[in-house]
Order: sequence, then C-alpha cells, then structure tokens
Amino acid sequence: MNTLIEMQNALESLSNRIEQVEERNSELEDKVFKLTQSNKDKEKRIRKYEQSLQEVWDYVKQPNLRIIGVPEEEEKSKSLENIFGGIIKENFPSLARDLDIQIQEAQRTPGKFIAKRSSPRHIVIRLSKVKTKERILRAVRQKHQVTYKGKPIRLTADFSAETLQARRDWGPIFSLLKQNNYQPRILYPAKLSIIYEGKIQSFSDKQMLREFATTKPPLQELLKGALNLETNPGNTSKQKVFKA
Repeated sequence: MNTLIEMQNALESLSNRIEQVEERNSELEDKVFKLTQSNKDKEKRIRKYEQSLQEVWDYVKQPNLRIIGVPEEEEKSKSLENIFGGIIKENFPSLARDLDIQIQEAQRTPGKFIAKRSSPRHIVIRLSKVKTKERILRAVRQKHQVTYKGKPIRLTADFSAETLQARRDWGPIFSLLKQNNYQPRILYPAKLSIIYEGKIQSFSDKQMLREFATTKPPLQELLKGALNLETNPGNTSKQKVFKA
C-alpha cells in the first residue's frame, strides 16, 4: 500500500511537472510568435520607409537631366552650363530659340578625375521647371540620336539607383508588350502603362500586372514566362496559379 501511494504521488508530481512544461512551452511559443510578428512588422516599416525615401529622392531629382558621354576635358574651356547649352543648340535649335531654359545647378557626378578613365563622369543638370525637362526628353525620343560636337552622347532623366533598377526590371516585359502592339510606356518614376482594349492601364509593380493579367487570358498567355505565371487549361478565366 505504501508503495502504491508513493507511485501515485510520483505520478501526480510528474503530471504537475508535465503541465508546467506545457505551460512554459506555450508561453515560449507565444513569445516566438510575438517576436516573429514583431520582426515582420519591422520589415514592413523598413520597406515603407525605404519606399518613402525613394519617393522623396525621385521628387528631388524630377527636374534633373543626366548627360552621359561628354569628355571631362571639355570643362577646361567651357562651363557645364555652356556645354549643355551647346548640346541643345546642336540637336534642338528650335527648343533653344523657343524654350526659356533656366539652369539651377550643373555638376559632375561624384568621383575623382582619373586621366585614364574609360568613360567620363556623368553631368547632372538641374532645371528650374519639370516641364522644360519633359519637353527636352520628348525631343530626345523623337530625334533618337543626340550628339555633342558630332559625337554620340546620351541625354536622359536623372533617377535614384533604386528607381533606375526598377525601370530596368520592366525591360523584358516592355519588349514583349511592344512586339505585340500594347503600346507600353515607362511613366515617371517607374510605372508601366499599356493600352488594353482601348484603355490605358498602369502598374506600379509586377504584382499589380500579375493580378491584372490573370483576368485577361491573352495577356496572361503572353506574359506567363516573364511574370512566372501558370495557367489552368481547364479554366483560363478564373483558376490562375502563381509560381512560388
């Protein structure tokens, strides 16, 4: 009888310890969940801050033009403002006459001058009006080739590194859409727009384009490789699956 009582007591003690361990495990699981959720919230906030910072940076750069390919030796005899003026007169004489181009600032991108550098540092021109920049870029697109003293250079908008990468990421999709007459355009700073069924549709990222494409079977079929989309042959209108 004494042995039986001792065994019962031992079992009760063991049961109590198991309950304590289970409670402790439950508390730890709750803490892990809260910590995981907290980390996810932090990551969301970081992404939101980064996006906000990128938007601010793009806003600051919106009136800017970037000139690529002008030798740095040119600055020995001319200021950057005069170089830019010469480019406009050489390529767009009508703009030079009709457009009041006001330059707020002109500078080379940071970096020490190296005599044997394979390519010169870029020139960034900050204009007083965004509309002036847009008119110049429109003329650039129409002319296709811009020159300085007869040699090819590039004249583009000035973007943050993140926005520039986002615009590059649209490249393969842009090519497919252009080949199939969807009239794609990259809107400032990095939105894709297309003409679909006579209406302009714009997408700030690939996820938005994916969601739109899943409702348009022809577009989905065209972009399934570029957007990692899969279609269900039995139902091309509702049952759409994204690759993981």
